[in-house]
Amino acid sequence: MAETPSTPEAWLPVLAKRLDDDVPRVRLLKRYREGDAPLPEGGENVRASWQRFQREARTNWAELILEAVASRIVPSGITVAGSADHPLAVQAQRIWRDNRMNAVVDNWVRDGLSFRRSYLTVWTGDDGRAVVTADSPETMYAATDPLRPWRVRAAIRVWRDEDEERDYAMVWTDGGRQKFWRPSTNQKGRLYRTVSGGKWEAAGDPVVTDGRPPITVFNHPNGKGEYESHLDLINRINRGVLHRLVIEAMEAYRQRAIKAGDHGLPKTDPDGNEIDYSKVFAPAPGALWELPPGVEIWESQTTDIRPLLDGARDDLRQLASVSRTPLPMLMPDSANQSAQGALQAAAAYLSKCEARAREAQLGITACLVDALRAEGAELGEADTVEVTMTPVDTVSMAEWYSAAAQAKAAGVPVRTIWREVLGWSPQQIKQAELDAANERLAAGVFNFQGLTGDAASIGAAGD
Repeated sequence: MAETPSTPEAWLPVLAKRLDDDVPRVRLLKRYREGDAPLPEGGENVRASWQRFQREARTNWAELILEAVASRIVPSGITVAGSADHPLAVQAQRIWRDNRMNAVVDNWVRDGLSFRRSYLTVWTGDDGRAVVTADSPETMYAATDPLRPWRVRAAIRVWRDEDEERDYAMVWTDGGRQKFWRPSTNQKGRLYRTVSGGKWEAAGDPVVTDGRPPITVFNHPNGKGEYESHLDLINRINRGVLHRLVIEAMEAYRQRAIKAGDHGLPKTDPDGNEIDYSKVFAPAPGALWELPPGVEIWESQTTDIRPLLDGARDDLRQLASVSRTPLPMLMPDSANQSAQGALQAAAAYLSKCEARAREAQLGITACLVDALRAEGAELGEADTVEVTMTPVDTVSMAEWYSAAAQAKAAGVPVRTIWREVLGWSPQQIKQAELDAANERLAAGVFNFQGLTGDAASIGAAGD
């Protein structure tokens, strides 16, 4: 049995090899997300002439499936020990603000949904404050406990410094970390050369740390990217669109042929000049052609593309079903969908979003705990950090207030509506209570002024 590595230097080649092995899959999924899916195949003899149609046949279905889920994962607040005013909660809110965590978490969630895994990494800045970055599996890999996949044993993060013309790798282990470097290739930007290639050298001595690597992993609940299981179906849809585009183009330039009979067409005119029939029979509005006796024009028949359109709609329905994405998000014209089918699809969709949101909530909370500890904060047993999330079924203004009105009609307390239905953060709830108190105070002042005014009028009338 192979011995488990224990030092950053021993982990480096192991993690680099695993990262290299996973990068092709990640880059393929990234192409789909960015609308650069592989071109649908055409016939070998028309590949060059129809390449433009191949590009036009692609629709970014992967992005639609991804955004349908990612747009409903929205953090709304931070509390410690149930309070937003706890000193550690205020510190965590400052970390969130300084690191622009709304954008960082957004990138982390989208990468995790796309590629099956993504990473939040806590660094320590020169000022001693926590720095949080979102890292893609294209440049990072973490070895995790097989029984507790959220617990990181070791990890590697690679990047390139073009000014220094060096590649860098940071390797974390349980209880330490170390930085390595190698000369970069002449190609700029991405790490074109494999991470496991070249000779890495230590850029300083190992650093002893207290505890596990400060890395939080987004593990997709399904074990695959949001659209990774549906690439074949996406390809089939794109290929069907290509076939329709090709047929439409062929119909726009219908094929014609001359049926010249047994004698054929004359090669030369009466003066002996060669006849160019492409000019004689040039199509044009109002053109009339004089045909020799026995000569006919043949024209290809119109092809009915309705079966192709119906097939594309069926494929989209299948994609909506297997990806648990509401059909109107993929195909706005969904009038033929039954009410019962729409309800079932919505329930499956929201259930999927809820599972992804729970994974994100746990990961963001763990990251903030790491960030607080990186700044030297001491968290006691009762100092539970919690990140609240906007309910996945109410993320738009219309959905919020429609649900709030229904909850109020059912007798749900106002603070519960604010917290559970509207998904307000503790800070928003506190501000809402303050605003409500100010309104009541203002209304009381106006009523008092009205009463005193009335009394004055009565007194004047009595005089």
